[in-house]
Amino acid sequence: MAISYCVEHGILAKFLRKNRSEVVGMLLEEFDVDKYERSLRREGYEEGMEQGEQRINKLIILLTEQNRTDDLVKAAQDKEYREKLFHEYNL
Repeated sequence: MAISYCVEHGILAKFLRKNRSEVVGMLLEEFDVDKYERSLRREGYEEGMEQGEQRINKLIILLTEQNRTDDLVKAAQDKEYREKLFHEYNL
């Protein structure tokens, strides 16, 4: 489909008409499904880590601004308490 689209829209049309089968073969050889899936997982992981960092940083700032350092220390040690605080602050 990509080759047809390019030909129809004048993108490398002459080259693709002449070498269509070779281009298709190269694309099929080069595409690695496992590598693609790993890439998607890595991107998702990195996005999740970034969101998690932002969430915990917001909690740290809020607790610090309210002088709740004891809660901050407890949240660092207790996952359930940390989740309770996330809920309390709608994070």
